[in-house]
Amino acid sequence: MLLLGGVSVDAPTSRGRLVGAVVAALLGVVFFFAIMGVFGLPSSIAALLLFVALALMVFRRSQKVPA
Repeated sequence: MLLLGGVSVDAPTSRGRLVGAVVAALLGVVFFFAIMGVFGLPSSIAALLLFVALALMVFRRSQKVPA
């Protein structure tokens, strides 16, 4: 059982979800360095924090399937 901020996940992570997480992480790295190159380090750190916060919001959203 994996505990993430009080949320328990019993099912194993599917391959598609793992690939999505890896792609999101790579996009975050590219986004960080692109912002750093254009706007400098302080702006890139703020953008990285925003990216992580949004990624966590998407990850923790309800997985309900419409009927």
